[in-house]
Amino acid sequence: MNTMMREVLHCGMGFLLAIYVVVPLQAQQYFGWAQHLVHCPHESCAGGLQGIPVDAHSHIGAPAWYHAEAPRNSTIIVNYNGFPEEAIIAFDHAVDIWSVVVESEITIRIDAHWEDLGSNALAQAAPTNLFENFINAPFEDTYYASALADALANEDLSEQSDLNCSFNSTANWYFGTDGNTPAGTYDFVTAALHEIAHGLGFIGSAYYIDGFGFIGTANTPYPYDHFTETQDSIALLDLPNGSQTLGDALTSNQIYWNGTGGMEGVGGGRPRIYAPANYGVGSSYSHLNESTYSAGSPNSLMTPGLNTAESNHDPGPALLGMFQDMGWSIGTCQILEVEIGEQSPCNSNTDGYNQTIILSFQSAPSSGLIDVNGGLYSLSESPKTIVLSGLPSNGLSVDLEIFFTADPDCQTFIPEAFVAPVSCYCLTDLSGNGLTDVQDVLLLLADFGCLSGCSGDVTGDGASNVEDVLSVLAAFGSACP
Repeated sequence: MNTMMREVLHCGMGFLLAIYVVVPLQAQQYFGWAQHLVHCPHESCAGGLQGIPVDAHSHIGAPAWYHAEAPRNSTIIVNYNGFPEEAIIAFDHAVDIWSVVVESEITIRIDAHWEDLGSNALAQAAPTNLFENFINAPFEDTYYASALADALANEDLSEQSDLNCSFNSTANWYFGTDGNTPAGTYDFVTAALHEIAHGLGFIGSAYYIDGFGFIGTANTPYPYDHFTETQDSIALLDLPNGSQTLGDALTSNQIYWNGTGGMEGVGGGRPRIYAPANYGVGSSYSHLNESTYSAGSPNSLMTPGLNTAESNHDPGPALLGMFQDMGWSIGTCQILEVEIGEQSPCNSNTDGYNQTIILSFQSAPSSGLIDVNGGLYSLSESPKTIVLSGLPSNGLSVDLEIFFTADPDCQTFIPEAFVAPVSCYCLTDLSGNGLTDVQDVLLLLADFGCLSGCSGDVTGDGASNVEDVLSVLAAFGSACP
């Protein structure tokens, strides 16, 4: 027997959508998972983005590892409803960024709507379906957003789209993809990135009514809810459901995230959740705190407000860490670029030098170190600046071998990445006349091929060989310091 279910998805600031689906109950019982059509109680799961008509004049570009050649780790298909062409181009750009960020073998499907939302609402979104107790679900009895559930189960659990989003057709949008948002306009790519994140699972189930707090859809929490806690580190799921105690917490302005990934994303401490004293329907709880991560912050994408002349095309480390806590795989670890930076001159006291490199990477492991030619360096955000110190000044080219100790497969090798300065001890002045000149070349050639105790060994490797010739030629014509 099949059961016809109908629920209304009513998500913040006027987003109303009726959904019908036939669900074979025997199939759900057989496979051990259950499906729930999203019903946003009192609009708490909407993720409504509000416009702030104050120019911020801030811009954060796309992640350094997002570029044309970067691997796309998921396929995302969009069904556009009423969108103008320029909005489609901008939304496609946001989709492409997310396709590099999140990893899924199952196609992610989006229904996008273009409509008048009224007021200062810019957009809102929510997953279409929720699933619990499917294979590989990290938490039991927990509703996962459709796209995340599919990715974890490695199976398409529903024939429907995975998320719905709606954008205000009357807003003063900027549709460019460069982030150079003019004064008085709202950056559409930023809004699209924000709403897609909600649809992918950046939502909680808690809501507030007349002083009382509630958590759970049909008494079932979301992954997001497992990581929220009070200032005193009391899990919101441990507070009495339907109580004033939970209501006080939801309006305390002191709710935090305790997941490891999210905490690493803010550099330690706990990401702060938006929970103002005046509960905001569609804004409270399912966003990061606006004042903590204001315009220009790398973690500003998931705050509830977007300023005019503000753009942020990078999901940011906090959001990506929180997604990892909830179960998303964020791309694959890759070293994308190694830029050769400043090189110091030879230090006459040590006959050594320092070389700076700038390392760009994506999806690095959350533990371990970075190994560069056997030297170990701490992890941090990409791009990472590393100073290789005390290298020998010998005039030779230097290879670079770089990898993450917690993921050795995430590595790169660059032959002859840079050339060391020549020795400042004037080892190339074999004749002792204060210059590296023809006499030194002749003396080296006379000793060429010596394997031990060689007078022509200017590189210190014990032999007179090609490397010594190259060092003398590199220093040719120079005077000793």
